[in-house]
Amino acid sequence: MGGVLNAQFPSRRRLQNVVRNTFRHLFAGAARSWTRNLGTTAPALGSMTLLLLLSGLVGLSAFGLQRLAASQAADAAELHIYLRDDAKQPDVDALRAKLTANRQVTAVSYTSKADALKRAQRRPGLPELAGAADDNPFPASLDAKVRNVQDVGALAGSVTASPAVDPVLPTSYNPGTYQRIQTVLTVVGIAGGAFLVLLAFVAIAVTVNSIQAAIHARQEEVAIMQLVGAPRWMVRGPFLVEGAMTGSIAGLVAGAVTLAASLAGLALGASTFAQLTPGLTVGVCFLAAGIVFLAGLVLGSAASLVSVHRQMESA
Repeated sequence: MGGVLNAQFPSRRRLQNVVRNTFRHLFAGAARSWTRNLGTTAPALGSMTLLLLLSGLVGLSAFGLQRLAASQAADAAELHIYLRDDAKQPDVDALRAKLTANRQVTAVSYTSKADALKRAQRRPGLPELAGAADDNPFPASLDAKVRNVQDVGALAGSVTASPAVDPVLPTSYNPGTYQRIQTVLTVVGIAGGAFLVLLAFVAIAVTVNSIQAAIHARQEEVAIMQLVGAPRWMVRGPFLVEGAMTGSIAGLVAGAVTLAASLAGLALGASTFAQLTPGLTVGVCFLAAGIVFLAGLVLGSAASLVSVHRQMESA
């Protein structure tokens, strides 16, 4: 029994030595080389940090715009029919019955003047308008939810003749508002995406060149390792780790700045952010920072993989 136990120790020590030496070669050696060649790696680090920072901020902005567009779409599918201050209850009931009987209307609700004021105070710019007036300037309304946004215009035209409807501002319908919002968001999205693609190409190119420069500076070391029969993963591994380190550090810095900027915006203008970017919360900010960090790790690893493959094939 003792002989069997003693026979396992050399194998265990051998495995520990292999793991320790592999870690020392791949990670510790790569870290020393990365620090030593920081001047060569700095352009790649800076460009990747800038790319990831812009990506994080643009991503949060795109998320906020998407949620805002969804909110605007929901608002566009709901028609507010403003009532006269002196509207008679039978006229209001008749209008409500007409809306309920319409097949394109899914729901009808009533908003009093007090509720209209509270709702207006949650929208940008309207609290100042409400505070400047002596009386409540917002009328009561019947709010009709419509199945299709395209049917809102026809519904708005069918209720203007009702004696309960305000003749000055009968409804909330504004032709083309939703289409204009969608057009603006599409143009901004295409322009932002094209800019990020261009910046990503520049960052990858700079990272590839920096890794290739590091490989070229250690060409003798690489040649010796190849002559003694070192496997390919031992030759290429440290350079891949260096690229991953560059990307992860860039992602960490960009993610931290993105998180700090978004949290500062939420803290300094919580009400404004909630109105302009609905759905943007602290959890979303942390998630965006984590995605930026992972994107940096993937970007650095991919760039180093490309550069190692090119350099080794041409050697």
